[in-house]
Amino acid sequence: MAVVKFWSQIAISLLLAWAGAGNVFAAGAEGADGVDSADSDANTAAVTLEARLLATNGVVANFTQQVSNAQGYVIEQASGTLHVAKPNFRWEVLDPFPQIILARGNELEVYDPDLEQVTTKNLDGTIDQAPLALLTQADLDLAEHFEVEEQRFEQQRFVLRPRSPDALFDRMELVFLGDALLTLAIYDHTGQQTLIRFTEYRVDQVIQSDVFELEYPPGTDVVRG
Repeated sequence: MAVVKFWSQIAISLLLAWAGAGNVFAAGAEGADGVDSADSDANTAAVTLEARLLATNGVVANFTQQVSNAQGYVIEQASGTLHVAKPNFRWEVLDPFPQIILARGNELEVYDPDLEQVTTKNLDGTIDQAPLALLTQADLDLAEHFEVEEQRFEQQRFVLRPRSPDALFDRMELVFLGDALLTLAIYDHTGQQTLIRFTEYRVDQVIQSDVFELEYPPGTDVVRG
C-alpha cells in the first residue's frame, strides 16, 4: 500500500500542482513576450483549444489512470470518476484504493479513507497552472504558458509544451472526439508517463453543489499541507 500511495502523490503533483508547479509556470510567463508572433499555426492551435476548454463545463466522466516508467513498465493503475463545475472539481479514485481529491477555488483537499486522513492545501491560485485544471478555469491564456500544436485526423489532438525550461513535465497531450475528451497524457523529463482515459464523458450536466463537499468520519486526522 505504501508504494501505491507514493506513486499516487507523484500523479497528484502532475495533475494538481501539489508540489507548487504554479511557480514554474509563472516564471515561464515572464519570457512569453519573446514568442515569435509569426508562428500563426501555434497561435491558432492555442486559440482553438482555449475556446474548446472555456466552452466546456458541467463535466461528468469515468476515468482510468495508468502511470508508466521510462522503460514502459506500469507502476500504478487506478480508476474512478470525475466531476467538474467550474471552478470546482472532484477526482475520486475507486480502485485499487479509495481516494478523493476536491478542489474548490483555491482550496484543495485530498482524503484517504484507508489512512483516516485528509490533507488540505491553499493553492494560492496555482491550480490554473496544472494540467487537469485546464478543465476548471474560466480564464485561460494558453499561448502565454505553452507552445500548442494541433493535429487533426479522425480525432483532434493537441500537444502542449511548457515555455518554461523548469517545468515539471515535458509535454502533455489532449485528444478529443467531438465534444468528448478521450485522453490526457502527461510526459515528464525522466520519461515517466501518466495516461488518463475518459469514458462516458458528458458535458453540460447539472451537478449538485454537495458533490464538492465531504463529511469526514470522527477521528479523521486533518493535515495542513
